[in-house]
Amino acid sequence: MIIDKVQIISWLLTRRCNLDCSYCAIVKNYQNKPQSYPKIKHYIGQEMTTEYVIETLKKIKLHNPDAFHLLYGGEPLFRKDLPEIINFCNDNDIHYTIITNNTDAVQPMIEDLISKTSYIQGLTSSIDPLILDDDSETDNDRYKKCVAGIARLQKYKGKINDLVAEITVDNTNIDHLYNLVKMLTDMGINSDITTVDIKKNMYYDFSNVSDEKLLVPKSDKVKGIFQKIIDDKLNVHMADTLLMKIWDILPANLNCGLENNVHNMTIDADGSLRLCLRIRGVVTPNLKAYDGIMSNGKLHPSYKDFIRIDKQNYCKGCDWSCPIMSLMISEESENVDNLIHKEVRDGF
Repeated sequence: MIIDKVQIISWLLTRRCNLDCSYCAIVKNYQNKPQSYPKIKHYIGQEMTTEYVIETLKKIKLHNPDAFHLLYGGEPLFRKDLPEIINFCNDNDIHYTIITNNTDAVQPMIEDLISKTSYIQGLTSSIDPLILDDDSETDNDRYKKCVAGIARLQKYKGKINDLVAEITVDNTNIDHLYNLVKMLTDMGINSDITTVDIKKNMYYDFSNVSDEKLLVPKSDKVKGIFQKIIDDKLNVHMADTLLMKIWDILPANLNCGLENNVHNMTIDADGSLRLCLRIRGVVTPNLKAYDGIMSNGKLHPSYKDFIRIDKQNYCKGCDWSCPIMSLMISEESENVDNLIHKEVRDGF
C-alpha cells in the first residue's frame, strides 16, 4: 500500500451559490459556523485568489502527478477565474472534474466556460432520483432542472470529455434509483452514485441533514438495487468495485483511516486545509493548503498530526464515497485509470 500520498483532492472553490438547499450547510450561516476567514494577501475576502489556487495545484502536481481534483463549491461556476484555472489544469495534465448544480441559472456560465477553454476534462452534474413511472413525469420541475439540464450539455460532447450525473439518494427515493440510472444510460450519460450523509455533531459542517430516517439502510432491498445496476451493466462509475463497498458502510459507518494514511485532502474556500469534506476540523485548518505540501513534494509533517487529532475528537463516521476511491488507489495504483475514466479520455 502507498502511504501518505494524496490521491484525491476536494476543493471548495467558493461558498457562493445560486441555490439555498435545505440539506447544504456550506453556503449557509448555520449554528456554530467558524469565525470569518482570515484576510491575508492570498485571499479576496473569504476566497483564494487565482494565483493561490494555481500555485497550490503546482505543489500538488509535484506531490502526486496523477492526483484527481474535485472542483466543488458552493457553485464553482461562480468563480469568474474558473476558465483560467481549467486552462492551467489542461495545459499541465492535471486530472479534474467540475461539480455543478447545472441549473438554468448556471447553464450560461457553463457555456461561457466552454467558450474560454480548449476543452473540459470532466463535468459532473448533481441530480436527485426522480419518480419516472410514466412519460408525464418528464414535465415536472425536478426533471427540467436536473435531467433536462444535463441533456442540454450533450451538444458539447466534443468539448466536454467526461459528462457525468452525480446522483445522491436517500431512503425516500432509493426505489427510483434504478430507473434514473437506466434512463441516463440510455441517454449515453455516465452516473456516480452516492447516498445522503447526516450531521452527526456540530463539527459536521458540510450537511444540514439531521434526520437519521433519511439515511439509506443497509438492507437486502438496497443491495438488490445495487446488484441489478451491476448485472444490467448500466453506466455507473466503478460500479463493479464501488457500489458494494458503499453498501458495506451503510447507513453512515465509513472509517477512512486518514490518520494512518493521508490519501485524501480537502481544501476550503479560504485556502485552509480541512479534516475532510464533511468536517472542517479545529486544528487542521491552521495549516494552509499551499503550506500543506513542502517544496520537496512531501506532506507537511504537522498535517498528519492535525488530522489525527481532529479525527479522534470529532469524527463519528460517514458515507462519503470519495475516500473509498482514494483508499482503493492507495491499495492498487491501477485503480487511478478507473477514477479518471481513462477509457473516456483516451477516446476523446
